[in-house]
Amino acid sequence: MKNFVKQFSIFEILLTITILGIHIQASLADAYTFPNYWFKRDDAYYYFKVAQNITEGYGSTFDGINSTNGYHPLWMLICIPIFALARFDVILPLRVLLVVISLMQATTAVLLYRLIKKHLSHAVAILAATFWSFNFYIHQTVYQMGLETPIAALAIVYLVYKLSQFEEIWRTEKVSLKQIAWLGFLSAIVMFSRLDLIFLAVIIGVWILFRGTPIRYLLPLDILIILISMTSSVILRVGFSAYNTTYASSAVEATVIAVIVKTLSLYFFGTYQHRANSILKNVLNIFYATIISSAITAGIYLLLLQIGVGENFPRSAFALDFGISLLLFTALRLTFHLFTNPGIRQAETPLVQFKSNIKTWFNEGLAFYGVLGGLLIIYMLFNHLAFGTSSPVSGQIKRWWGTLPNSAYERPTSDWHSYFGTGTTEITAWEPFTEIFWFSSNYLRPLLPGADKYDERFYAVIVIFTVFGFILFWFNKQKTTQKLTRLGFIPLIAGSGIQLLSYTATAYGGAKEWYWVSQMILLTLGFSLLTHLILKPLQKIEVARRLLEVTAFIVIVYYAYHFNRIVSIVMVRDYFPPDRAYMEVVAYIEENTPPGSVIGMTGGGNVGYLIKDRTIVNMDGLINSYEYFQALKDGEAPIYLHEHGVTILFANPRLLLIPPYYGQFAPYLVRYSSYGGKDLLYLLEEPKY
Repeated sequence: MKNFVKQFSIFEILLTITILGIHIQASLADAYTFPNYWFKRDDAYYYFKVAQNITEGYGSTFDGINSTNGYHPLWMLICIPIFALARFDVILPLRVLLVVISLMQATTAVLLYRLIKKHLSHAVAILAATFWSFNFYIHQTVYQMGLETPIAALAIVYLVYKLSQFEEIWRTEKVSLKQIAWLGFLSAIVMFSRLDLIFLAVIIGVWILFRGTPIRYLLPLDILIILISMTSSVILRVGFSAYNTTYASSAVEATVIAVIVKTLSLYFFGTYQHRANSILKNVLNIFYATIISSAITAGIYLLLLQIGVGENFPRSAFALDFGISLLLFTALRLTFHLFTNPGIRQAETPLVQFKSNIKTWFNEGLAFYGVLGGLLIIYMLFNHLAFGTSSPVSGQIKRWWGTLPNSAYERPTSDWHSYFGTGTTEITAWEPFTEIFWFSSNYLRPLLPGADKYDERFYAVIVIFTVFGFILFWFNKQKTTQKLTRLGFIPLIAGSGIQLLSYTATAYGGAKEWYWVSQMILLTLGFSLLTHLILKPLQKIEVARRLLEVTAFIVIVYYAYHFNRIVSIVMVRDYFPPDRAYMEVVAYIEENTPPGSVIGMTGGGNVGYLIKDRTIVNMDGLINSYEYFQALKDGEAPIYLHEHGVTILFANPRLLLIPPYYGQFAPYLVRYSSYGGKDLLYLLEEPKY
């Protein structure tokens, strides 16, 4: 035990004690506070109820009737032993989960501290760990919802931490296939923490396999560029509304073809070579590679259309794609040229490089992707056999929602702010950092006056910050490039960008604020690096360096105190009566339905977990079966529900008239009570009309 404690610095111990102390205190709060002030998101209770049912022998089901896979697997595995306690008291596992999450939060903060301290500075590491631990947006979004985000954040940061160690290992010693396979396993853990992090996991493989070559830096960003270029070209041509309802799937199909064709073309035209040619020659090679690959991509897709494979595609979008991708490919390589060591040249041709490395790339690729892909295939096969579909039904339903006009639920991307995740209302992928840009944009009001210049001021601030950061990087380019590499910026940028576009460019309806964990980690590291470069001159002065560290400690004390004060106000003890209903809506349903009722409800996660002697069946399908999803699409959801024992609905009947329900329930309903904008309705066996 003594040796274990010695592994931690005084700061790490104090930070961990502070985080745990605050959250243990919160875990002792009145029962009423948990569903109303802490674990407030309905989606979290989908996990809780399914985990409870698994421990009680009902299988993977929310309602005990329909089997479901609408969740991320790793978080469910963590929830299962905790919610075995629900058979004694439904609030007890919530108390335990709060403390378990705080352990994950403390571990993530300590790993960030170690990572940044090693590669940047001690003062900046303290500030970054403080920010991650006590920023209210991050806490509310990542740690206070009860969703899968705590394990996702921990898995990503740990993987980046191990990658930083790998960066030092492969430069000094031979890497074994076992080490590569282990990184593949860690990447699989990241993927299973949130399945949409598969893009980051795949990019990590590229980063590892092509180490020591420019490919590792350029290929991940090229893939991101191709995705941006192809999908945005179609949007520019047809608009967001038509894109979401008609063209999204064809744009994605064309993008897949473009990724294969364009990256191969860029490689064999030598655009992944390091200073082998002059700048002019490189630009010409980029032009040739882009125009030929764009033509081949267009030809392949148009041929597929002719033989009946694929969907409609605006042909002029291919021309737009050529222009956008050419510009971005060129800008990327010029930037790479500026920031790399001019003394290093790669003399071998692409073909020679391919022949000399193909065996190593193949063996290491098999080790990494064999583990990652093998575990994914096992997961998908299990889902197919157990649930009738290989991927979570919740994601399939939300993609279906995105293609429906005027859906009752969240709609897909409708503007460029949301497409890039910089919105303030729809998709906010870069919070809480975009708040800095929105706030700073107010200072540009004298230069760009008027309410209609709101967006222009915002993007102007981003340009100013980018230029400022570029200048700082330029004057410290050798060490900055090294730090960017050690902190895994390239795979994080590419993985985060592709994950974002996997929602905004695919007509996904209902992307939530907690999806963007990798983006938060990326920008935490990015702002840490920027802060380090700003404070770097002071770090060279011993007195100033010590003063910075003292200041950082003062900052953490202030933010920890402020954070604890807010938590203490919210999570009160001996304030709410012990016999108070956990939620008023639960008490209402219990008073107005007989024991043993099977009740259909839109959402219903928290009600389904907290209600007594009744069963809640999810109607929107997010935590229901694949069979129900098909019935909902076919207009047979009322029949399906009644056949599975549902006799009462608790829903807004006006919501049931519009997509995705299309009024299919109306002939089967009779209202008998109302509460909070929803009605209790009898679900008839036969339609009234």
